Amino acid sequence: MNVRKRALAAAIAAATMGSSLGVAVPAWAQQNQGQGNQGRGQGNAAAQAGDVNTLPPALRAAVLAGNPQQVTQAINTLSGGNPQRAAALASSVVSAAEKLVTTNPQAAIQAAGAAVETVRATPVQSSSPQQTESVLTTAARIFVAPAVQRVAPLAAAGVASAVVSASGTINNPTMTAALCAQAVTVAESVLAIAPAVAVQIAGAAVQTVQAQTVMQQAPSDTMNVVTAAARVAVAPEAQRVAPQGVAAIATGVTQVVSNPAVYQTSPQGAITAMANAYAAATSPTVVAAVPSVTADVRGNISQAGAAPALNQANPANAGETDAILAGKGAPTQTAKEGGTPTQTANNNNNNNNNNNNQNNQNNNNNNNNNNNPNVNPINNDRPVFTASPS
Repeated sequence: MNVRKRALAAAIAAATMGSSLGVAVPAWAQQNQGQGNQGRGQGNAAAQAGDVNTLPPALRAAVLAGNPQQVTQAINTLSGGNPQRAAALASSVVSAAEKLVTTNPQAAIQAAGAAVETVRATPVQSSSPQQTESVLTTAARIFVAPAVQRVAPLAAAGVASAVVSASGTINNPTMTAALCAQAVTVAESVLAIAPAVAVQIAGAAVQTVQAQTVMQQAPSDTMNVVTAAARVAVAPEAQRVAPQGVAAIATGVTQVVSNPAVYQTSPQGAITAMANAYAAATSPTVVAAVPSVTADVRGNISQAGAAPALNQANPANAGETDAILAGKGAPTQTAKEGGTPTQTANNNNNNNNNNNNQNNQNNNNNNNNNNNPNVNPINNDRPVFTASPS
């Protein structure tokens, strides 16, 4: 009798759980159902899940332990080789991971990384494109979270790199550009501690948004990607540890911002990106590694200066590109820790020295004879760009 009561109670509990998830029984609990039904069941469960306690025990334990290998192993075991079920499980994992960001950011980013690795597989993307996109966008929210970047910056960078790689194959140009734009913010944030990693992420993001469909359908986010990548490229430490990667970024940036659709979103941002790219391409360290980079970048900037569409969008375009190529104080921006740009210029040192001399002269003049007029500093009529495009 007791056995029968326990069996009845178990059946009621299973039915109640199935109703709350929108399916009769969770797919991972019914290995003998058809694969199509399993995939749909898992999809419904993933859509409504979000708490780590809703995960199967082995998967829940792996997520809470912050062990991405165990998370991957659990997904592989529970999916039984079914790509739809793998996508659903990955979606459940990353949703649960997002809920852990504030309380356990280390576990959150590790679980997100495992989920991204799952959906990077071609069979998973092909069978479950929407869930793949959901995993990538949720993972991006996790890797840009301040709590995650504070305690696990390199893990965040690793996930950002994986997301960029996956974003190039999802056949959604707008989402691709947005994901890459989020990833390059991570590249800037880790530049001080891992410049090679920063260059790798920035370079991959630039390469991804060079696709014509991405530039045409998401020009603003594309501009955000290349301006941030150019700030990474102009950093001396990035040039020292990854000169070939920097050369590729400089060339790619000048090609992308020369696209009329991208340029028109922010002519000022385009000029600043070209200035940074040219500064990187003329760095002795970078030229030593890739001798052709200066000519390649000069050629791209020259073409941009002569492009009618760009000159129409920005009447000063030709003069500004000529100034960059002439090295006449064209503005550059370098990224500092946290991804915040610091304004610099090629002639900063000369200007600072001149200003100091002028200040000293003014002080002497004031002390010797208050009637002597002050000498006004010479104004530079070139525009100075102080921010990257939003």
